Amino acid sequence: MRILNVADFNWMTGAERTSARLSLFDICRKFSLAATRAGHLVVEFSDRAVARSGGPLRLRRLGAGWANRRFLQCVDELKPDLILLHFADTITNASLREARRLSPGVIIADVNIDPIDTAKNQLRLALRKGAADALFATTDAPALGAHAGPGAFAAYLPNMVDPAIETGRAFEIDAPAFDLLFAASDGAPREVGQEFITPSEAVARLRAGVPGLRLSTPGIAGQPPVRGYAYFQALQSARMGWSLSRRATLPLYASDRMAHLFGWGLTVCLDRRAGFERFYADRRRGLLRRPARLDRRPHASDRRRRGRPRHGSSRLGEDLDPVRQRPGAGLPPRATLRRRRRQGL
Repeated sequence: MRILNVADFNWMTGAERTSARLSLFDICRKFSLAATRAGHLVVEFSDRAVARSGGPLRLRRLGAGWANRRFLQCVDELKPDLILLHFADTITNASLREARRLSPGVIIADVNIDPIDTAKNQLRLALRKGAADALFATTDAPALGAHAGPGAFAAYLPNMVDPAIETGRAFEIDAPAFDLLFAASDGAPREVGQEFITPSEAVARLRAGVPGLRLSTPGIAGQPPVRGYAYFQALQSARMGWSLSRRATLPLYASDRMAHLFGWGLTVCLDRRAGFERFYADRRRGLLRRPARLDRRPHASDRRRRGRPRHGSSRLGEDLDPVRQRPGAGLPPRATLRRRRRQGL
């Protein structure tokens, strides 16, 4: 299968300021790696980078037309069987219609990894309704299907691990430097209990509740964020990790940092309300019935904290590793999708 994977791959176009901003853990990258290992041809296209490089004064919005023309040139040359869109807002629906003409029978799938109930994401979902054949979202909401247009379908997409990226085995470290890793950007409030608080406030409460806690907080409360190899080292430096998502009550929604932590072999603290207990038994994760329980987790025995990720990482490989599932395996046959689109089903 020929796949055109459209996303912001952080190509070097001058937008970088203080770091290279390498795309290492992004789901779009994991799709490419998994599909390649499964024997498919993958071509990556960074719509934002092309728009920025082709726009006057390197302004991305002014280069949108250029990016759409380059996108269609790629479609015409590759004749893809599948086009994956990851927040590819620069690509217009008119270009997608032209892509169908240039590559008859192509399947277009929209991949959405943000909470589906935010105003910004509602606009994104509405943009592709009727333009894409499939919607994959990291929220398992009952109303997810309403965002798929006529003839299309919607499905839940778990956050992925990849054996070429999440290579660490933190549970094999005898004496990690920290008890708990909590890495996040400090801007958007997160749902904790019945309120929304910033990661800085969550750290302050945690330190007050557990005075002796050895806590690593990259990107929070004035600490510099970590990228690339420095992030690998941060993952390897702790026994446990707190995956605090922007939303805690959306079904099966979690920040993709959850996959980083599980894949690297840490015990992962999650909010129980998201419903991940369907995947993991109690010994495989530290699900929290209420935020206050996190105060006591770091004092569990080191044997238990090392044993949980041994089970959890293997379970993640069984159920959530995209490499073990052929890309597109859950899609109806292309003939069925074309028939649905013609019939408006």
